[in-house]
Amino acid sequence: MEFAEFERSGWARRSGTYDDGFGAMTAGLHDRLLAEAGAAPGLRLLEVGCGTGRLAAAAVRLGAEVVATDAVGPMVLEAARALPGVRVLRAGLPGLPFGAGEFEGAVGAFVINHVPDPVAAVQDLARVVAPGGRVVLSCWDTLAANRAQGVFFDAVTEAGAARPAGLPSSSPFAPYATPERFAGLLETGGLTGVEVHRVGWTHRVAPGDWWRAVLTGTVLTSSLIEGQDAATTGRIRAGYDALVARWAEPDGTVALPVAALVAVGRAVG
Repeated sequence: MEFAEFERSGWARRSGTYDDGFGAMTAGLHDRLLAEAGAAPGLRLLEVGCGTGRLAAAAVRLGAEVVATDAVGPMVLEAARALPGVRVLRAGLPGLPFGAGEFEGAVGAFVINHVPDPVAAVQDLARVVAPGGRVVLSCWDTLAANRAQGVFFDAVTEAGAARPAGLPSSSPFAPYATPERFAGLLETGGLTGVEVHRVGWTHRVAPGDWWRAVLTGTVLTSSLIEGQDAATTGRIRAGYDALVARWAEPDGTVALPVAALVAVGRAVG
């Protein structure tokens, strides 16, 4: 399946189940992203890949004047319901329907790793942000650091599971998923003063809830598991349970390490 269609159709299926599980985990980075974007009263801020609207809602609470976009129609509907009074529209990246310099900042939480053309996406963000305004993007760090997701891939490997047919072989963003290459991507896209930071936090959740959250709130990871037969899925689940036990807490939850890269650059006009 072509990458963009795989992403759009996958996230459309997840629009009603993403927020409470996987979306709650990603929200651990929202305060940092908004601080890097300079979110403050009156700032004209664009969010791309808004999903169900959690980050946009946080920006509104800080007083920013937010426009939120997503490429997936059902996600736009979810966000619009969650963001009364906020302009929410369907728009892909690249291809934003805005004029040059229309915003004073832009932010995208874990969206650059889902676009079909990362360079063109950054160029589009650089275009719609006024000179001096910040563009802030995040992606996941390595699976070795980001154990909240890495345990699933490890469990798939340990179970000897084959990759289901029809999955894209890789994300177009994959070559940029290191601090140096992420910085280079923003610079190639026309931004200046680029910095990339490693950020970590802990996600505390019941193991069974996290299993369900990933299966109902991701596209690629869930597809690796959903495409297996029952026996293989059982081995994957057993491997997952054994792996997350390393981070078990006395209350029955697990404290999973999460890790991301945050890239910040300024538009030059």
